[in-house]
Amino acid sequence: MRHANLLHAAPAPPVIQPWDYVAMRRNAAGLSVEQLATALGGKVYERHLRAIETPGLRFQQIAALDQAMPFSATVYRQLADLPPLQHPRLCQRCGWDAHTDQPDGCGGLITWSRTDDAICTRCEQVTSQ
Repeated sequence: MRHANLLHAAPAPPVIQPWDYVAMRRNAAGLSVEQLATALGGKVYERHLRAIETPGLRFQQIAALDQAMPFSATVYRQLADLPPLQHPRLCQRCGWDAHTDQPDGCGGLITWSRTDDAICTRCEQVTSQ
């Protein structure tokens, strides 16, 4: 029987918190808080957006962010409600998940990078430019 060599084990990826996920998806969409608030219906959403991006705060209900940018309320709920070992796998740079179909900018859909399994192909393309 072989034992795992814990001295050389790969480190666990950083835990993405729900507030990080919201900010990552908003930044990946190229939107400021103000721009996203406008897209959702006006200035009234700005305070809500700033609150859901505040570290330490978790919300039972959030605005329908998927109407203005690629966003999964299911992923948000999992990050807010489940322990980190049960969190979904997310791109460490933009928060993309494998259940979100999104163009990669090169005529295909985003998938996991073949060279860095912590990021998606869209982030890989941005890095290589």
